[in-house]
Amino acid sequence: MSSVLRTSPTTAEPDRAPRGRGRRLPEGAWALGAVCAGFAAVGLTLVPPWLGLGWDEIVYASQYDPRNPAAFFSAPRSRGVSLLTAPVVLVTDSVVALRLWLAVAAAAAMFAAFWPWLRLWPRGSVAPLAALGYASLWVSLFYAAAAMPNHYTAMAAVGAVGWLLVAVREPGSRSALVALAAMLAVAGLMRPSDAFWLTAPLGLAVLAVPAWRRPAVVAAVVLGALAGVGPWLAEAELAYGGVWERLDRASEIQGGTGWTFSLGYALNTLDGPLLCRPCDEDLVRWPALLWPIALSALAVFGVATAHRVGRPALGWLPVVVAASMSFTYLFLISYSAPRFLQPTYALLMLPAAAGLAYSWASVRPRLRPVLGAGLAVAVVGHLLIQGVILTHWVNTHVVAREDYERLAGELHAAGLRPPCLLTGDEAIPVAYYTGCASAAPSGNNTTHTLDELLALGRTVPFGLLAKDGDPPDWAADWRALPLGPDDDPRAWVLYVPEWSPAAASE
Repeated sequence: MSSVLRTSPTTAEPDRAPRGRGRRLPEGAWALGAVCAGFAAVGLTLVPPWLGLGWDEIVYASQYDPRNPAAFFSAPRSRGVSLLTAPVVLVTDSVVALRLWLAVAAAAAMFAAFWPWLRLWPRGSVAPLAALGYASLWVSLFYAAAAMPNHYTAMAAVGAVGWLLVAVREPGSRSALVALAAMLAVAGLMRPSDAFWLTAPLGLAVLAVPAWRRPAVVAAVVLGALAGVGPWLAEAELAYGGVWERLDRASEIQGGTGWTFSLGYALNTLDGPLLCRPCDEDLVRWPALLWPIALSALAVFGVATAHRVGRPALGWLPVVVAASMSFTYLFLISYSAPRFLQPTYALLMLPAAAGLAYSWASVRPRLRPVLGAGLAVAVVGHLLIQGVILTHWVNTHVVAREDYERLAGELHAAGLRPPCLLTGDEAIPVAYYTGCASAAPSGNNTTHTLDELLALGRTVPFGLLAKDGDPPDWAADWRALPLGPDDDPRAWVLYVPEWSPAAASE
């Protein structure tokens, strides 16, 4: 009987904090705040806040931008990031202002996500260590001030798991139920597919563990998930003719979803590129493999530690949810991007941090200097590797986005000035930098039939942008205007029909 009583907190977690302590900041709160602030500051330092918007960022930010036409919003996307950027883009076109806003939002999301874990682990160092581990990754820093959904989905996942465990540990906590629902709603607003793979294991866990099976917890999970994906579902009915139709279109855009073993693709993108599609050329450099090996080993220690301290759910639930949220990217799509697994990394950091903290505490004092020196070397090496990777991709994308700005200037000189229309290779980002609308008669971003596109092109300055190739047959006789750099003038070519107002303005 005593054994049962001693292990009962591992499932129901019924223990309570002493009265009066709720008004104090939990242990580790200031450390967590410092990590989050440092995450924003380092992200803005290593990734310059004047870095122009990338392709996906343009799609999200342009939806509420009153100065530029909204870019095509494809079936897989959700409106969460657009809503996040709206307060800034509605009032200014400053990229720096947007980056600063997003950096603050990213840090606040991190603080909110790891906050419940301060209440769950007996050691207050676990949550700050987990947040620090996630913040040390190059992919986390690259997207710290980006208009992209993956960081917020990752933080929503960490927060949802944490608040669920708080809710079942403290049955009378309404705030925990509200926070749980809010985290799931954020995940749904940001990335509905990830929200499904987050909600499913949480819902199954609530139903499978008898001590957790309470109507209020079930309601928080269900209502939070529905609140998040509700706008996406409504848009599916209004714009696509139904949810299944939108899912089919989303699958088509992603190259089809089906059984595909993509672990190798995910490993290849540990050191970039930002999108690997296809993933059959670049191979990962071995130093980038060291941190996921260390993360996996420490996570195993963390799961064992959670059992040892009598709270196994703190170990196994983050791992189960991490595995669930990685399923699509490892087994259902045939391409990869390092940001896809940010939720998985963030969740695994929790047991890994616990494994590290408790392992350190169990080491004999006379051995700690040696262990500390080893850890210091490992941490410095990790940061150097992550810094080199981050610097490489920052420099690469600074050049790429400066090229967009150069192209915009040449397009203006060629007669494409707002209001104008651009189609062709990379039309979405180049059109945004130019102030034009973008359109496509085929491909993943199809907006018009060819006849509709050509008819629309007769009303405004219009051109087709081609990169390293010839135009399609329907534009073969259009005037060619090389826009490439001096050393490769035909790298980019604008094709303009004789009947276009752009041609007449030359």
